[in-house]
Amino acid sequence: MLPSTLSSVVLLITRAMDAEGLDSRTILKRAGLDPSRMNDPNARYSYPAVTSLWKLAAKASGDPCFGLKAASFWHPTTLHALGYTWLASNTLYDALSRAARYIRIVNTAATATFEETDKGYMFRMGIDDSWRGIQPAYEAMDAGLALIVDMCRSCFGPELNPVLIEIRRPKPVAGLKQFEELFKAPIHFSSPNTTMYFDKEDVTKYLPTSNAEMARTNEKIIVDYLARLDKNNITSQVKAKLLDMLPSGNFTEDDVIKSLHLSQRTLQRKLKEEGTTYKELLDETRKELAKEYVNDTSLSFSEITYLLGFSEQSNFTRAFKRWQGQSPSAYREQIRMTG
Repeated sequence: MLPSTLSSVVLLITRAMDAEGLDSRTILKRAGLDPSRMNDPNARYSYPAVTSLWKLAAKASGDPCFGLKAASFWHPTTLHALGYTWLASNTLYDALSRAARYIRIVNTAATATFEETDKGYMFRMGIDDSWRGIQPAYEAMDAGLALIVDMCRSCFGPELNPVLIEIRRPKPVAGLKQFEELFKAPIHFSSPNTTMYFDKEDVTKYLPTSNAEMARTNEKIIVDYLARLDKNNITSQVKAKLLDMLPSGNFTEDDVIKSLHLSQRTLQRKLKEEGTTYKELLDETRKELAKEYVNDTSLSFSEITYLLGFSEQSNFTRAFKRWQGQSPSAYREQIRMTG
């Protein structure tokens, strides 16, 4: 099945075309896209057709910075629920981690990694090996980088600048000034990958825009959406079930297996094929939720213990120390002092 892209991305491109005075409907049809589907926020277009649209729109505009300008039309819903959970994240580390984890909600062919390096925290975007024959348009990657920087600034403040930008596209003959003014960072064109680096202190700073409950709620929407989108991806299916069952405080692996209508052997095999195990997914899900819960001062540690499905608070405390290197109380106090 061909990879797909959210209709909201096409809406973004269309708004940029309209602002340029272009005949957007004609260009959409030339790319093989039905304009009426943009009215459905859950509709998806084929990734190859959207790639074609980017190229046609950029050519019609004659603007080497079309991707940067298109990104300026972003709205939180451009990224579906990922936009809202991003903006409600406690830190840019949490926001960018979520973007890397859930980028497939935007484009099922896309990949992203977020990790610490000597240059700072690195966010890298690419395309799944299965679809390397359909490389994204330069304008799409430009827009992706610009949107990420703009969203980070909307949380952190306008003074946030990346440490370094690396872009696969060649250096533009014209429009270089727009790139420099937007990113306010050194830019390396014709790079092997499309990557941006952020200062470590900036990435871990607590954000005044954070809202733990909103972040959790929208992350659950993402997981459920991905589970519906790709029913063959058992990892998404299991994670969606874990998010449903964990707050009950009383479930077992057998309960998850029965809810998926699979045998234990089949579940283990499918998860192994996707490079994970049930135990790893449970631990990963608890780890992700634990930070959000501890940041939510309305929740006591005994309540968090129950919400994460631990039988004893001491078990939760040990697990949290393993994940974060400090106790839940020390972590909460650190957030209070830096918030």
